Amino acid sequence: MNEILCRWQDEDIRRRDGSLPVWDLGRPELFARHRRERREAVVACRRELLASMLDSERPVFLMSPWTPEEYEVPGRWQSTGEASWLVPADFDPDHPAVQYWLFAMGDWRLYQAAASAEGKSPDPFRCSAAELLAWMNAHAVQALIESFHDDTNWVVAFSTA
Repeated sequence: MNEILCRWQDEDIRRRDGSLPVWDLGRPELFARHRRERREAVVACRRELLASMLDSERPVFLMSPWTPEEYEVPGRWQSTGEASWLVPADFDPDHPAVQYWLFAMGDWRLYQAAASAEGKSPDPFRCSAAELLAWMNAHAVQALIESFHDDTNWVVAFSTA
């Protein structure tokens, strides 16, 4: 994931703290220069990040306030806690139901870990990079992608432990 982010790094895809592996990805503002090209770069980077996480050997979990059943998302979804599911091996982020459930609505978290990370977590959009990484290390989270409520911004982080 770090290689993907470094390759796409620009004013819309940037490290939060120069030395820590926490990245902020945002869409360019409405009147930003070269907006279309920049937006396409962010979309391409996001696709690569999702593919990388979903191709992993480690279990991947998804947290969302809305259930996959509510949006008729295909696959065998196992609940792992409150608003949390183990992502099925055949999960297709390009499926129309997934496109609406995740990318139109936002407000979701996808992460790799040995087990579901239960309990209170920091807000990745408001906390420091060090605070987010400390929580990830405490819960054995290897990688995390968090989407803001309207899916305009993402935070991507991966563990250094």
